[in-house]
Amino acid sequence: MYYNMNDIDIKSSNNFLRKVFLYMILGVGISFGTGIYLYQFNQELLFTLSRYFNILGIASIAMVLGLNFFLKKMSAGMARILFVLYSLVIGIIFSTVGFAYSPLAILYAFGTALIIFVVMTIYGFMTKEDLSSFRTFFIVGLISLIIMGFINIRLGVGPLYWIETIAGIVIFSGLTAYDINRIKWESYQLADGDNEIIEKMGIIEALELYLDFINLFLYLLRIFGRRK
Repeated sequence: MYYNMNDIDIKSSNNFLRKVFLYMILGVGISFGTGIYLYQFNQELLFTLSRYFNILGIASIAMVLGLNFFLKKMSAGMARILFVLYSLVIGIIFSTVGFAYSPLAILYAFGTALIIFVVMTIYGFMTKEDLSSFRTFFIVGLISLIIMGFINIRLGVGPLYWIETIAGIVIFSGLTAYDINRIKWESYQLADGDNEIIEKMGIIEALELYLDFINLFLYLLRIFGRRK
């Protein structure tokens, strides 16, 4: 998956990458901003919304599936709305993290996730290798995490819990580099593409990076977590 850089509109490619990161930052900002607001300033609203967490969880899954499977049929505006709504819903759901973990643990987890994300982003972008060969590894890894997660629901905290935690950190760190590398090559293909397509692809790729960061944060929170 290599391209002749002389034939590529580098400026357009950079604009696409900038768009992806701006959307990703927007999503993370909405989620954490919503969580902080509800936990710190409006716990009454949070308790009311907590009655509908199951519905919100299903809605969040539906929005991700909708963006992935129906992106071609929807407008860029609709994709943008779904992305913002998804970020908002995740912020509502995760606002309860403050009841379980100390502020210092949350801060450490967020800071470490940010550092890892930046380092892996730089690696994924700077490496001249095509990391697409790792796709199968990450798919198997994600499936394994899901299976271990279901088992740990029954077993609670134990050896498998910590194996899942370490594996989750490794997998989502690697996925960050993999996704950045994939998005970089994709940006070359989209350099001269239709603006509507570029906008929609920017949103869906931002969602991928958003999920990488959020999952990395959650697994790190287990490490730094000092439960109240």
